[in-house]
Amino acid sequence: MHTDSRPTHVVIAGGGVAAVECALALHDLAGDRVRLTIVAPNAEFELRALRTAEPFSRDHVRRHALGDLAERVGAELIAAAVEKVHPGEHRLVAGGRTISYDALVVAVGGRHRTAYGRALTFTGDTSAIDYNGLLADVDEGYAHTISFVVPPGTTWSLPIYELALMTAREGWGMGMSDLRLSIVTPEEAPLALFGPQAGAAMQDLLDQARVAFRGGAYVTEGAGGKLSVAPGGEPLDSQRVVALPTIDGPGIDGLPGDDHGFLPVDVHGRVSGCEDVYAAGDGTTFPVKQGGIACQQADAIAETLAAAAGAPVEPQPFRPVLRGRVLAGKGAQYLEHALHGGAGEGPPPELRLWSVTHKVDGKYLSPWLEELEGQRSQASSAEVQDAAAVEVEIRVPLSLDPYSPVAG
Repeated sequence: MHTDSRPTHVVIAGGGVAAVECALALHDLAGDRVRLTIVAPNAEFELRALRTAEPFSRDHVRRHALGDLAERVGAELIAAAVEKVHPGEHRLVAGGRTISYDALVVAVGGRHRTAYGRALTFTGDTSAIDYNGLLADVDEGYAHTISFVVPPGTTWSLPIYELALMTAREGWGMGMSDLRLSIVTPEEAPLALFGPQAGAAMQDLLDQARVAFRGGAYVTEGAGGKLSVAPGGEPLDSQRVVALPTIDGPGIDGLPGDDHGFLPVDVHGRVSGCEDVYAAGDGTTFPVKQGGIACQQADAIAETLAAAAGAPVEPQPFRPVLRGRVLAGKGAQYLEHALHGGAGEGPPPELRLWSVTHKVDGKYLSPWLEELEGQRSQASSAEVQDAAAVEVEIRVPLSLDPYSPVAG
């Protein structure tokens, strides 16, 4: 980091939740002590957590111009993808252009990979259109059995529960009485990452929706694309299969990566072996790939950089708190469960209205989205009934070595 009186030049690579959170946080914490440049191949920021709602017309992905963000935080916006980083020289190459930096924040996300050739892999974007076709098959009686699969190595399984629950609501609403839906997952219990209270709440939702749960099960793909379930090895007997993708790291030229391309970081977001290079979000080795976690990583980085630039900030290490809301298609239920060291009981459930912008919790991102959305961000009572949410919160014990890589 430079030591003269000029502003610290921070380059943020990426245009997702971690990048936006970091830019907003740095602007708030450091002000004119930093000069920001945002390098992103996309012109818009997308709130991708709402993609599961799109096929059901419950909601749509929020998109906002990154140019508006750049203007808000006084940043230069460069429309390009990072091609290579030269950490020893404090510069990167993007779109054929060389950009120097005092500090670099890599928030480019991960790369989705299809786990099964036969399955409909739901990543949002164009797969939401494919899912409309599946719903049409349900409506016309061509698809009676659907398996919703969490591939091995996928730690953030919540979207598959949303898809199953909303598909069930859609199917039963169309009078399809012979519909058979099931979730097949390596998790021993529903939403096991969130703890037993959340698992019990989710099991109740699945029971009400008549969605079967098969835990401790691994779906594998054999010759000819045939899917089977281990242990046991019996065929996955479903007319349609919906799966989440697996995620690989970004594998950026010039930066270190594990066997899957993820960037190794410490509790302040520093990339191992690279001076003044930081990383946040799905592209890091932290095993849980989720927007709220990415925002927390970005906040830890912003505090470290703001303090180094001379701002009166005491940097705090990244201490992950996992929060999730399930689009279940019924009343808004709020559950909170704090888990310390793998044990504990949370408070009793209570009801709370659901806000669209809070599908991803970011200290700076959420207020920014509330400001942009205005009155649209406040769900009406009817919208809450249709696009309700279950929220659970746990503290992920750092003793579990959160920087271990995700198995692909």
